[in-house]
Amino acid sequence: MLQPVPTEPRNEGEASDTRAQRASATAAPTSPLQVDPAWRAGRKLAEARLQRGWSIDEVADRIRVRREFLAALEDMNIKLLPGKAYALAFLRSYARELGLDEKAIVDQFQDESALTREDAKQPIRNPSSKPKKERPWMWAAALVLIAAGFVGWRAVGSGSHVEAANRQDVPASASAPASTTQSAASEQRVVEVRAIQQGWLEARGPDGTVFLSRTLQPGDVYRPDPSPGWTLHARDGGAFEVYVNGASAGPLGIAGTPVLGRQIDAIQPIAQAQVEAPRS
Repeated sequence: MLQPVPTEPRNEGEASDTRAQRASATAAPTSPLQVDPAWRAGRKLAEARLQRGWSIDEVADRIRVRREFLAALEDMNIKLLPGKAYALAFLRSYARELGLDEKAIVDQFQDESALTREDAKQPIRNPSSKPKKERPWMWAAALVLIAAGFVGWRAVGSGSHVEAANRQDVPASASAPASTTQSAASEQRVVEVRAIQQGWLEARGPDGTVFLSRTLQPGDVYRPDPSPGWTLHARDGGAFEVYVNGASAGPLGIAGTPVLGRQIDAIQPIAQAQVEAPRS
């Protein structure tokens, strides 16, 4: 005859402690966070996560978002995100889990990244217009014109080579001082952007990399790279004044109007611009 095996009675206090620990692990964070308002949105996310004592893998498991996307949000690397709609959804879930203000983080993230530039309206074709039918003879005529132009270009090019051979070569030493002077002038060029009132400023490199994106206070000075391809962006062009080698070049833009992609190497002092204006 089978005998019942006695089991050790379970301590009710231990069971309640276990349930409490599970509940606290899944509960939303309520402790206040020490977040500096001057930080960028990505740094606020990273600092809040560290203050909670969580790793990226833990947060990814909690909100069911891949850790690569969370890391991209903290680094503000929008190139690694799947798209604007998904990125904003991930950002809201991340901020909610950390106990941050979702709307404030989303607005700041969009202001400091290129996501706002994806909202440009696409051109709409006039419904009354109809696509023209293709005409095969037009392609043949185009090929004939291209061939005739190529033959003419070759003929002109051969004649210019003969003329160039009859001329004396220009000494290399004559052009050397000019190139040396231009390179020295570009190296000595110093551009300063001074904030005359509070305003947001962004500086980008030739490949679109953001080197500065923050709010400057009155009296702050930023010196961007004056090399070709660098651009300046601002919400209010009248909030900043530009100086080139200590000489004023006027405001960055019109007061109350945003500035989008002003070329830094094209900025000239006011006096020099007035002298060069009649020449053009």
